[in-house]
Amino acid sequence: MKVLVIDAYNMLHRSRFGYGSGPHSITFNFFRSLRSEIERHDPHIVYIVLEGSPKHRFILNKDYKGNRTPVVDDNFHRQKKDIFDLCKSLPVKVIRHPEYECDDVIGYICTIRHSDDQTVIVSSDSDFIQLLENERVKLWNPIKKKYVSQWPVDYVMWKSLKGDPTDNIPGIKGIGEKRAFSLVANVSTLWEMLDRDEEKRRIYDSAYAQIKLAPIERDDPKIEEHTYKFNKTHVHDEFSNREFKSIVNSSMWKKWCTTLEKLNDAVESYVK
Repeated sequence: MKVLVIDAYNMLHRSRFGYGSGPHSITFNFFRSLRSEIERHDPHIVYIVLEGSPKHRFILNKDYKGNRTPVVDDNFHRQKKDIFDLCKSLPVKVIRHPEYECDDVIGYICTIRHSDDQTVIVSSDSDFIQLLENERVKLWNPIKKKYVSQWPVDYVMWKSLKGDPTDNIPGIKGIGEKRAFSLVANVSTLWEMLDRDEEKRRIYDSAYAQIKLAPIERDDPKIEEHTYKFNKTHVHDEFSNREFKSIVNSSMWKKWCTTLEKLNDAVESYVK
């Protein structure tokens, strides 16, 4: 089975800077990108993965992601709601865990639920490199339009040494990308350094626990998940109401229907 996993918020935020402008431009870009990825990877099943709250990371670091500026644009938040509502009319599985980030849920899908299946993650987030240790998992960068290569050293160890400014995770002072690479490539030297300095070890261990994808139990009862079918009429009406003319014209809409009806049949077969 071929599984496609969409990092929904990553796709959502990329859609803010895509084609066009206006009250529905983000929605237009999101669904145009989504159909393109479904057609490109030709999966049997598609997961749209939403965000939860990473409680365990806030315990480790109260300022986790604290350097990010929240989006206060009401138009963005309205379109976000529209997008996730419209996903309910597509043949996809929408999944979320209220106590874990999207990244952790994607790790769960790839390593637990579909560990024996061919899985492609669509995201520009490099943290998913850590999942490439499983040869059945691929990471597709939708910006560069290519698969990401496996890291030559342990990715989580490397990033834990240098830190992750994007998520506001401190690394060890004085260690940049090159030195971190060298240390992980010679792991005995790394352990010697950490064993000599309790503060460096504390920083490293904290960063490692934040960067490493958290394990989620296979039958975790808090997982929120819904499987939907393709409601062709509703999708066409909603796209028409938003004046997505380049989608609902006869030739492109035919492509949409071909892509989504094929996926719909595959999802129904999987559910049975």
